[in-house]
Amino acid sequence: MNPVTNEILIRRAKHLGNLPAMPCILRELTKTFNANAVKMDVDEIVKTISYDKSLVAQCLRMANSAMYRSRTDVNTVRESILALGLWRIRDLAFSCNLPLMFANLDCAVPKEAFWRHALATGYVAQKLALELVGTVGEEVYLSGLLHDVGILINALLFPDDFHKIMDEAVRDHSPVLPIEQRILGFTHAESGRILADLWRLPHKVAEVIEFHHCPERQTTNNETTLLVQLASQLCWRFGLGYGYSLIERQQDLQIEDPLRLASVNFPKACPLNAADYAPVLESHMAEARELADRVFGFEPVCN
Repeated sequence: MNPVTNEILIRRAKHLGNLPAMPCILRELTKTFNANAVKMDVDEIVKTISYDKSLVAQCLRMANSAMYRSRTDVNTVRESILALGLWRIRDLAFSCNLPLMFANLDCAVPKEAFWRHALATGYVAQKLALELVGTVGEEVYLSGLLHDVGILINALLFPDDFHKIMDEAVRDHSPVLPIEQRILGFTHAESGRILADLWRLPHKVAEVIEFHHCPERQTTNNETTLLVQLASQLCWRFGLGYGYSLIERQQDLQIEDPLRLASVNFPKACPLNAADYAPVLESHMAEARELADRVFGFEPVCN
């Protein structure tokens, strides 16, 4: 993070009011999940989740969905944790609570489209991890879900400038990042990293937020950043962006370009080609839309 940029953002945040505090339930779950795995207290997790009745309903709904359902119905929070797994419960808690937290924000980005893109990126990143790496890390979904959270921070702290940014992006069918850099002097990747540090998110997640547009600048080996970058590009390609399309010459719209990038970093991607892999990706996107419908219960209205 550029020290000057960091100081500007922190000073502006203090002037307008502190950056959003993490909701209590997410703070408690993050503290629990940041502990050593052998020290995790499932009873404490059950108790924490039980305080949030809407989250309880979502856990039960998800555990009983066709995507995860076992042979018997799931009727309790504990059973839903066993059915979905601890990390998926944490990810679901973030998916459900963060949109509510920013619900009153007058954002230039349609919030429905924003959250569907966020959730789809997390979901597709998990699928890519399984196909290109062979395993899915604990932070992959959460990194995808939060990769663009700086968009909301910039919209909150600099509303007039950000409306100009989005107006230009939509008008020219262009990515947001270079317009942010020109108008604000920094990007959502940098402001998102400040929020990640404030919330004490896992280090891997914070790095993905900061470097998801430029994984090559990372000093640590974090393959999750590449997976999230690929997933986000592919979501835009399949209509799960921010409610507008990028211009045809943008590389993000070509399946071949993400696959070419993947083949450089993931040997398992080398045999893949766009024609054969496109139907697989379409299946992932359909599942991501289904998941978004279950979590958010709405479809975005796009022009």
